[in-house]
Amino acid sequence: MKNKFKITVGATMFLCLMVSSCQQALDTAPLDTISPEFYYENEDQLKTALAGVYGIMTDTRSEEPLYAAAYISSMGTEGDDGYYRKGPERNIVGQFFYNASTPAISHLWEYLYKGINLANTLLERIDGAEIEDQKREIIRGEALFLRSYYYFLLVSNWGDVPLILESTKSAYNHQIARTPSKEVYEQITADMQKAYDLVETATEVGHGGRVNKSAVAGILARVYLYWAGYPLRNKAKYEDARTWALKVMQSDQHQLAPSFSQIFINYAQDKYNVKESIWEVEFAGNRTDRPRQAGLVGNYIGIRSTNDQIGNSNANVRAAARLYRLYGDGDKRRDWSIAPFEYIPIESTTRVNYDAANIWNRYAGKYRREYETVLPKSKGYTPINYPLLRYADVLLMFAEADNEFMGRPTPEAIDAVNEVRRRGYEVPLDVANPISDLGAEDTVDKFSFLQAIQDERSRELNFESLRRNDLIRWGIYLYSMKALATDYEQGSGVPSNALTVVPSLKYVNTKHLFWPIPTRELTVNKLLVQNPGW
Repeated sequence: MKNKFKITVGATMFLCLMVSSCQQALDTAPLDTISPEFYYENEDQLKTALAGVYGIMTDTRSEEPLYAAAYISSMGTEGDDGYYRKGPERNIVGQFFYNASTPAISHLWEYLYKGINLANTLLERIDGAEIEDQKREIIRGEALFLRSYYYFLLVSNWGDVPLILESTKSAYNHQIARTPSKEVYEQITADMQKAYDLVETATEVGHGGRVNKSAVAGILARVYLYWAGYPLRNKAKYEDARTWALKVMQSDQHQLAPSFSQIFINYAQDKYNVKESIWEVEFAGNRTDRPRQAGLVGNYIGIRSTNDQIGNSNANVRAAARLYRLYGDGDKRRDWSIAPFEYIPIESTTRVNYDAANIWNRYAGKYRREYETVLPKSKGYTPINYPLLRYADVLLMFAEADNEFMGRPTPEAIDAVNEVRRRGYEVPLDVANPISDLGAEDTVDKFSFLQAIQDERSRELNFESLRRNDLIRWGIYLYSMKALATDYEQGSGVPSNALTVVPSLKYVNTKHLFWPIPTRELTVNKLLVQNPGW
């Protein structure tokens, strides 16, 4: 069971929010409006403040700006794994016909800076609270990490962004220039490394809903991979990515779950397996009572249905045919990640399998409402959690970083990829298997192995809000999106409802490598400069 409550701390524009977190992680009670000079005084108040920092990820106001909805569906389909299923709409970021005034972009920017400001306030006041030193330092570590994670989302999506490390004291204190990305990455990694020393281990935390050492180390590996790739291309950071991925692998706390599908069933049922799912966004309930803590995972991205027993799903995301063809025969991940059926009629529970040739417009299938156990099911909101870091990702990041650092595929890196593949085929993880393992052509040199890793990340991590940034950091985003357009435009037997993706994909150009700075921010902060092309 999770707890959501509201707290107002002061009169600044950033300190009014709906906070959300897991009760077992942050066991707190609702508080009334309290001015900041009388707040942050004890352990309960610090936990409540920390819950507010976490809550940015789950907030369902302002068009659900982050993991509740937008970042996983209308903003999370800009890679070549899938597409937004409806006809072109100007405000859908995943369809590319957007601009600097698009609400989803401005709301995400706003909420990430809200989270940063909440973390800044907590970090400034934490030393004045009456609390055991060990507990204080754990909270400090989580706040440092979450602030850094929000900056990571900003810098990877917008490039240079204002780096603000003090709480906002006035609604008028907004004249801050963009900080070079290199400096933002330096701050992110420095703070995350501090956080690593302070937070508890994954085993001590016991579930994926709260930051732990493995989450910090794994996200640090991701941060360094982004830093090593486009646009900064600091190749020396591959060694750092390798080092931090190894910390997770050598912690003896993690292993792949035997069943790929069970990972996502667990997300629907509030079950935790921190060995596999290292860090996840928590949602709960059905919005019929308070505190309201449900999101839209399984609705905005799921298998389309209007049946109350299955659970209503708008299913805004379809899988690309390219993704379907990427799987080998016997790979169990395909028919879970890509729904092999649809409900016909849409209001029924009757599953009708797609024709074998129809691979162009199947629904993204990872998040399935039929497995929810909270009843009655809400028409819109769901309790399904969302993955932020899985152990499979750590193995693939290690393989990529090791390949770049060593300049060739090493046995350790090949084993890491094969372990992920064997789980996909549901064969023993520690035994070589010709059906699942990479072929000799995949490991002949550094370049071929990188291509194999790129494909494997798509098979394993599709619809987890990673593909777009992967393609960008590899320097192949524009090529990949144009190739997907050509595939749909020239494909045989492509349904008309799938062809709607072609105009959007053909519109992609260099300006889409970064999102535009929101118009509202440019109006308020005269020191901001817009990204090229916008």
